[in-house]
Amino acid sequence: MQINKIVLYLALALVWSLRIAAAPATAADAAKGGRVALVIGNSRYETAVGPLRNTVNDAKAMAKTLRALGFTVIEKHDVKREELLAALLQFRSKLHGAEVGLFYFAGHGISVAGANYLLPIKSGYAPEGASETDLRLLAETKLFNAEEAVADMSDAGAGCNLVILDACRSTPVARNSRTRNPSPAGGLVEMNPPAGSLIAFATDAGRAANDGDGANGLYTEELMKHLLMPGLTIEQVFKRTRAGVMERSGGKQMPAEYSRLVGDDIFLAGQAAAKPVEVAKLPESAKPAEPVKIAEEPAPKAQAVPVPTLAEINKLASAGDAAACIEALRASARSRGPGDHNTVPLTTLLERVKESLRDPKTAVRNAPRALQDCDLILSALTDCLPADNPQRATLSAKAYNRQGDALLLLGHAPEALASYNSATSLDPDDGYVLYNRGRALLAMDRKDEAKADFTAAAGARFKHSGVHRLAQEALAAMK
Repeated sequence: MQINKIVLYLALALVWSLRIAAAPATAADAAKGGRVALVIGNSRYETAVGPLRNTVNDAKAMAKTLRALGFTVIEKHDVKREELLAALLQFRSKLHGAEVGLFYFAGHGISVAGANYLLPIKSGYAPEGASETDLRLLAETKLFNAEEAVADMSDAGAGCNLVILDACRSTPVARNSRTRNPSPAGGLVEMNPPAGSLIAFATDAGRAANDGDGANGLYTEELMKHLLMPGLTIEQVFKRTRAGVMERSGGKQMPAEYSRLVGDDIFLAGQAAAKPVEVAKLPESAKPAEPVKIAEEPAPKAQAVPVPTLAEINKLASAGDAAACIEALRASARSRGPGDHNTVPLTTLLERVKESLRDPKTAVRNAPRALQDCDLILSALTDCLPADNPQRATLSAKAYNRQGDALLLLGHAPEALASYNSATSLDPDDGYVLYNRGRALLAMDRKDEAKADFTAAAGARFKHSGVHRLAQEALAAMK
């Protein structure tokens, strides 16, 4: 790539960023106290990227759902990069003072150099053969950095910001032979939202989502159903969406959220309506001329929920009830704060997951539940352990390792490889993770890389005799 072209591209990107950052929120445009959404669906991608079948349908259906929930919706289909940037500029101008701002994107999304990018149509993004430096420059000038939408929404002044990316679909341009990126084609990386924001992925980081067999994708179909359900907070909407997607996909697709929401609960579809009181019918002669106004009974005072004891939490962990245990841990963390006392139940849960996958006769049957439990554990670690706690990285690595085991059992080697890579980056001194990564590479017929991992796991660096034996057996089987 010529240097003058790089400078031109970066200059254009800077101009757009400055235009968005400098745009004032006028009184006429502001949706003060209201709800504003930008909904984009891209499907007509060029052949090299891979066209999608359901994404425009998803965007249309999501826009209709959001309008029913009182959102002012900016809806765009099959947008180029400059059209996406213009839509974001329009969206930002309406956010100041809004109760909720929501950005929804259905289309292709990829990760490049640790950042997530959304693909416009006709982007001209061609990563094959590019160096790592050129690859990042290409992404910044041809694609759209998802962090930009998050930052713009956070700066614009809405009370609550939701970013929903149904963009984890497989695409050939997610791979680049020179960088040897091992992540699945189309997987995104985890994102860290600012305060007051929630970022939702159609499937977990490092994995690809199903485009769907019907008119809509699986994730968006489940999400719309729960968005319209009265009585659910925003957090509950996404929790139930995840449960529905996991059930319908047999555990193969697990939506993920990264939340830093603050303040009071928001019920997008309103709080659940009270059950109407049935009044006995009166004879016509006894009916009053005007309806009788019945005073409402005062709502009962909320009872204080007791904080679970550490013994109760450990008992739930020992029973293998991950959902109840994580809920209790979060309640405990809100009261006692995060700390070392939470490491015991988390470790116990991970051991239960490990045990559930140990027996070859039942391992495949237990794998979907193991995936769900690992997801719960990973989501809870940020609440239960301080960022500087040394056990946080170790337990995260174990959870990713178990996650990889379950995915490999279900026949999803690329996704398993991504989980093992996450585990290795967090705990490079665990030889078992290296051995497991070799198994995933071997399942993908990447024999040279698998052999390198088995050889390393069998070396003197790792002192556990068990991993030496397993790695040596794997090497012998490859001969």
